[in-house]
Amino acid sequence: MRFKPLSEQLDTSGYRIVDSHAHLGLYHKFDIQGGFEDDLVAQMDRVGVQALAISPMVGLGLDSRRANDMTAAVLKKYPDRFYGMALASGNRPEEILPELTRCFDTLGMTMIKLHPDEANCPMERKCYDLIYGFAAERKLAIMNHDWQSPARLEALAKRYPQVRFTQAHSGGNWDGHREDDYFRLARDYENVFVDICASPIFYGALESLVEVAGADNILFGSDTPFLNLAFGVGKVLLADLPHADKQKIFADNFLGVIAPRD
Repeated sequence: MRFKPLSEQLDTSGYRIVDSHAHLGLYHKFDIQGGFEDDLVAQMDRVGVQALAISPMVGLGLDSRRANDMTAAVLKKYPDRFYGMALASGNRPEEILPELTRCFDTLGMTMIKLHPDEANCPMERKCYDLIYGFAAERKLAIMNHDWQSPARLEALAKRYPQVRFTQAHSGGNWDGHREDDYFRLARDYENVFVDICASPIFYGALESLVEVAGADNILFGSDTPFLNLAFGVGKVLLADLPHADKQKIFADNFLGVIAPRD
């Protein structure tokens, strides 16, 4: 049986959709299906997503240089469908600045991605200051799998106002009830954001997140190919929110985050 595109079953044509949090390739901990660029483009076309921001899974904790080369190849193959997230390993501090310079001067990257858990490199290490300083100088965005402390993120937001910081997964793992200081930071600091990339769906949680953090501070992310892209799109598309708020979450906020700064 041939399935109709999801964009025909649930109409996404009224939205521009850009995924701020996706991956590429194979994962060393368990099997991933459909994780390479042709698979991702086919999934994007089916769901009605314009572009993905990607970081290859091999680079999250193992080989950032190889991962960045993979991303660069995808950007050349599909220049209008992907944004590149530059990876730099805190376990190799001597490589951080040369690799980030290569990523943004040569490879066409858009932002920086950190994943301290996969890299087994705690956020307390001084090597991260090199990354923050580079991002501040270039006025870049940084997405982190986990800043590991709202207090740390708040201190960074104050110290580096030129950098846009995103706490990944926080908005997607929220049940709509408990307190979460990351949402306060997103509301109170213009350079702090949360994304909704996660596997749970709590009824009414996205609507509550808009009330708590503000629609201007939330980014759409799917975590594809870990999760089906349609799953993430449906969380926003079917939420009880105004069209304008959905559009902000689907793309406008992220495009603002990565926009060049004067």
